[in-house]
Amino acid sequence: MAYINVIAEIMECLVFVYLDSTFLTLRRATQNFYVGTLLTTAYLMAVYVHSKLTESRLVSRKIALCMSLPLIAGIIFLLFGNVQYSRTAEGVYYSYGTAINFCYDIGFLYIFATLIFVIAYRRRLKKEEFMPITVGLVVWALLSCFQFFIHGAQVSSVAMMLMALILFLSLENPREYYEKSIPNVLSRTAFIMLIVEKFAAGKNFFILSVIFTGKTNVLTGADREELCELQAGIARMAQLNIGTAAYTSGWNTLEFVVNDPQKVETFMNLINNYKDTGNLFKMTFSVLEVPKCTNSVDEAIQILDYVSNDYVYTQSSPNLVIDENVVDKMIYRNSIEDIVRQAVKLKAFDVYYQPILCVKDGTFSSAEALVRLRRPHTEGYISPEDFIPIAEKCGLIQEIDDLVFEKVCSFIAREKLSSYGIKVVEVNLSGNEVVDQQTHTRLRHKMEKYHIPPKFINFEITETSYINNDEVFKENVRKLKDLGSTFSMDDFGSGYSNLLEILKMDYFLVKMDKEFVWNCLDPSKPENMRMMDYTINFLKDFGLHILAEGVETLDQARLLIDKGVEYLQGFYYSRPIPEEEYIEFLKAQKGLFDSTKEGGKL
Repeated sequence: MAYINVIAEIMECLVFVYLDSTFLTLRRATQNFYVGTLLTTAYLMAVYVHSKLTESRLVSRKIALCMSLPLIAGIIFLLFGNVQYSRTAEGVYYSYGTAINFCYDIGFLYIFATLIFVIAYRRRLKKEEFMPITVGLVVWALLSCFQFFIHGAQVSSVAMMLMALILFLSLENPREYYEKSIPNVLSRTAFIMLIVEKFAAGKNFFILSVIFTGKTNVLTGADREELCELQAGIARMAQLNIGTAAYTSGWNTLEFVVNDPQKVETFMNLINNYKDTGNLFKMTFSVLEVPKCTNSVDEAIQILDYVSNDYVYTQSSPNLVIDENVVDKMIYRNSIEDIVRQAVKLKAFDVYYQPILCVKDGTFSSAEALVRLRRPHTEGYISPEDFIPIAEKCGLIQEIDDLVFEKVCSFIAREKLSSYGIKVVEVNLSGNEVVDQQTHTRLRHKMEKYHIPPKFINFEITETSYINNDEVFKENVRKLKDLGSTFSMDDFGSGYSNLLEILKMDYFLVKMDKEFVWNCLDPSKPENMRMMDYTINFLKDFGLHILAEGVETLDQARLLIDKGVEYLQGFYYSRPIPEEEYIEFLKAQKGLFDSTKEGGKL
């Protein structure tokens, strides 16, 4: 409309400059066209800004009609009101009269009312939205006032074009809505804007997701390049076959929005039969029907993010229809995140201790410290398998590690665990923390604070977060080892705890994962015992000590001891127990040890 207004102004100037006063009707027509487009642009700008101030980002027909009433009144006055023409001393034409003054009033009404609303409801705007809109409206208002008072000055169109240019460059620049690394794929911001409009329209539609999952979330430069090429190919295919644009909602997800159910099936078949030259990434197709599954934009975004970042890794099927079951799991996951955040804030984590048997002397001279999270207002606990991955994704795992280590150091000092014969307490150290350059400093300060000898602490490197910064990792380990602490690899036999990781670092102890132990000791699969023999022999030849987790029966314990395992941990000896029970356990063991010693049977 601003562009049309400029054309109208050029036509008006041509008529007034090159045609004489006998062409009065043509003068009036071009004048009306120019002023009418000017008022229409002011009206549309007010509607545009109003859309920015509403939650739905769409203006209802009723409000748009109400906002158009001054425009309609101005055009009626323009057509039938008094308009006169004159020249300045320099010979420049200008118009005046009641109709022209009324139209100026309408224009000022739109500009100043919009400016007042922007200032009054500025909290509904982002900072990057508030400033350009405000500056543009102020510039427009000043130049319009200048034109009103200075006859012959034709600057309102300039003001309007400046306003449009400011908004285009700062808010509506199409390039800002495209992903720089993937050709012809729109950004997450553009995707959210689209579904906001779709929700506001109140009609049924489908959000189709193509989720790319690899062997690991840590991608090399070559991996990223391959992923971008794959995503660009899928985007081209969607545009050609179902006529819809592709959007990104995350590094591993392309989103598509369609109205026709037939296109859902067509696109699903295309994805399932897509021939990819590489084999690094697997594609999962998911569909979310709106408003069947959700009638909220925020919830829809939450569901899509949950499916892409969490739920997809639990699915083996290439196709996924998001239903109430998926939504319920997301709600459960989000409730755990809320509990974790609150627990971090209140330092409400508990630490339990699971005794570890030293086979050599038959004593429980070490224990593993394990974090526990209680459900609010209940006696139940949330499994670490549920809340630890969530804490990692939320960036809270380092704070949890620090809280746990503080509690462990405090407990060791307060209860004087060394007096019970405890030589080592094992503490989990997540992959996220071990690659932080300040980790060794924080841990050393806590040990110094409670006067804990570093050799009293053995750090278990957990595999739940892949260690992707070997240099910082090795530096932290070296400095802590220099202090006297030792390190063990946790969950060997699963995930990233593998032979390659053993070669990267000089561990003191390797803890065999309970699932690995149970599978090797499965009576129905005696051939699996060869893997146990091989693993134990290899680790011992490599100079490592071995601990077996998940020991639940006496037969398992005897078999593992016969195989040469040096440390045993599991429910057969003790479940993880709170501080008070652990102290009672140590007292009982100390009494048994003392009575045995006095009897000369040790």
